[in-house]
Amino acid sequence: MNLDSWRLALLFAAALAAALGVVGLMLIRRAERKTGFWLTAGASSVNVVASDTGAGPGMLIREPMLGLRGRPDYVLEYGAPNERRLYPLEVKPSRRSQRVYESDELQVGAYLIALRGTAGVRAGSTGYVRYATGTFRIDLSPDLERRVRDTVALIRRSRRAAVVHRSHAIRARCAGCPVRDHCDERLV
Repeated sequence: MNLDSWRLALLFAAALAAALGVVGLMLIRRAERKTGFWLTAGASSVNVVASDTGAGPGMLIREPMLGLRGRPDYVLEYGAPNERRLYPLEVKPSRRSQRVYESDELQVGAYLIALRGTAGVRAGSTGYVRYATGTFRIDLSPDLERRVRDTVALIRRSRRAAVVHRSHAIRARCAGCPVRDHCDERLV
C-alpha cells in the first residue's frame, strides 16, 4: 500500500468515526426529548436499561417482603465506572407543577424499594419524576420508606374492610374514577 492509500484509508476511518459520533449524539438527543430527562447533564454516561413505554424491554421489579412489584417507565443506569447504579424514572408528561405530588413521590419510593429488592447493591437510592414543567429528584429517605410501608399496610387493611371511605376532596379525581358509579361518597 502506498502513502496515498494509507492517507485515504485514514481519512475514511476518521470520517466514519465522526459519522458514528454524530449518529450517537442524535440517538441521545432523541431519548432526551422523548423522556424529558437530560442524559448528558451531569453524568458521564447514562444507559436506558429498561423502558415500560415501548422504547425497549420493560423490567419487572419486586420486593417480596412487602409484596411490591411494578414496571417503572424507565430504569436508568449511570455513575462512575465501578459504581454504576440503577435508578427509576417515572414520566408524567401532562403534569404541570412546581412541586412533586405526594402520590408520585410514594410511587417512586415504592419503585426504589422494589428495585433494591430486585437489584440489591446495584440499586440507587434516588429516583426521578418528570413533569412537563421539570424533573424532580426523589431520595429514598427513612421517612419516605416508612410512608411507603404505611401506605402498603393501609391498602392491605382496606382490601379486607367492608367499607372503604373516600380519601380526598378532589372533584376531578372522582370524575375520572373507574368505580364512581358504585361509590356512595362520590363528589361528581
